[in-house]
Amino acid sequence: MSASWPGAEEWLARLVGFPTVAGGPNLDLVTHVQDALDGLGVPVSLGYDPTGTKADLLFTLGRQDGPGVLLSAHSDVVPVAGQAWASDPFTLVERDGRLIGRGACDMKGFIACVLAKVPAMQAAALHWPIHMAISYDEELGCKGAPALVERLRAELHDLPAGCIVGEPTGMHLVDAHKGKGGWRCTVIGRAGHSALTHQGVNAVIAAAELIQHIQGLHRHCREAGPFEEGFEPPHTTASVGRIEGGGQLNIIPERCEFAFEFRTLPGQRPAEWLARVEDYARRQMLPGMRAIAPEASVSFSELISYPGLAPAPDGPFRRLVAELAEPGDVGKVAYGTDGGVIAKAGIPTLICGPGDMSVAHKPNEHVTQAQLVRCQDFLDGLIAASIRGVPLQPD
Repeated sequence: MSASWPGAEEWLARLVGFPTVAGGPNLDLVTHVQDALDGLGVPVSLGYDPTGTKADLLFTLGRQDGPGVLLSAHSDVVPVAGQAWASDPFTLVERDGRLIGRGACDMKGFIACVLAKVPAMQAAALHWPIHMAISYDEELGCKGAPALVERLRAELHDLPAGCIVGEPTGMHLVDAHKGKGGWRCTVIGRAGHSALTHQGVNAVIAAAELIQHIQGLHRHCREAGPFEEGFEPPHTTASVGRIEGGGQLNIIPERCEFAFEFRTLPGQRPAEWLARVEDYARRQMLPGMRAIAPEASVSFSELISYPGLAPAPDGPFRRLVAELAEPGDVGKVAYGTDGGVIAKAGIPTLICGPGDMSVAHKPNEHVTQAQLVRCQDFLDGLIAASIRGVPLQPD
């Protein structure tokens, strides 16, 4: 490793220092990484979003052709507003072996480990390439991942034989996560005096009826499945997270909005559950509402959508990652990652990275120094496997 090249902790301090809150710009971070890699002679490409205020980043170590391994991470972090931090969330602080800062766990710790290993990858005689991709706006529902996947198709000589998403798993192997769809429902009724309820259409009551239907779908999944062992809970779930409507008590509410989500088992499409909600509104609610107020409506707009991640098939790539990861059972998680989008492009995808998701998104988010060391050992194993020419695909 170059004597002047930063180690993982220094890289983490740099990365945490960029307040790349989801939805905002990340150019300072990605151009800083690009400039540093340029100093080593590593070509880096950026893919800008339509606003030009954020970009994903992609680079390759080793040979440019052949199906290698993709390391995937996101640059964005969740907000800190309203959280009680013991220190500046965008200044890395070490305390009792914990490295504290927003994004230290989710997931700048993984990026820091990969960047620390760039000189080692660069110096090694890699038999297959190691790619690194850093996306944006993952925390808003993997919104930057589709554009990144298109860049992989356009810029890489061969699609990777496998992808490792470095979300915090304690360096244990996770092979599946749920998908998610979230929508805003807007109910329009007819206002009127609350003493004359027969002349109006109460949008709050109509919304409540639809929410009860959504909860009924949740109960059905909880009681009848399908179930998939390893997930907690082991079934598709529904939730309503926000509702707003009405004003003064003696006015029939004309408008009500609420936001809801379905977190689906791999193989299910969130849109299928939306279709059930839409069908109920159209068949069971609107005829009665429009008998009083022809202008009444129930409409839906998408807030978030990403696919689930199904387990990668057994094969050389999966066995290699399992060998390098922390021993133990293979896990499944309810939260989403860019992995579902990457896998949908035909790239077998697994999740394994430093840190514990239970501290992510919270005040005093942290990753331990020991986890960064463990992640770097994992990457050393990956480099060694490439040097040996360990196969990634079946013969």
